[in-house]
Amino acid sequence: MRLANLRSLTMIAAVLLVAGCSSNNKGKIEGTKWTSQVSSGNARMIPAGFLTLEFKADGKFTKTTPDGNITGRYDLGSGDTVMLSLDQPVDGFQKLRSKFIIDGTSMTMLDPDGTAISFTRDN
Repeated sequence: MRLANLRSLTMIAAVLLVAGCSSNNKGKIEGTKWTSQVSSGNARMIPAGFLTLEFKADGKFTKTTPDGNITGRYDLGSGDTVMLSLDQPVDGFQKLRSKFIIDGTSMTMLDPDGTAISFTRDN
């Protein structure tokens, strides 16, 4: 009897773990391009159109800035988390974990330092 209960609990825990790890961004971010809106981050204003983000269906992304392009790969994490692996280090970082909250044609990118940037979907 105890072994059957243990198996049942293990199965339930596994189902809950898998369900709790799904991405909120699956099907919303792949193959999209976004343009930044007026935002403030790190005590500075970010004008509209300052940044663009493109997430290709093959898992690659490009961030376009006035200083040039940042490229790499993205992986969807649990909830709103997206892991970015940069092709070249930026400010000493090559891997970043950010939250991307997508609601229709609006997206907010939240960096671990508290920076929030709003985007509008282009396509």
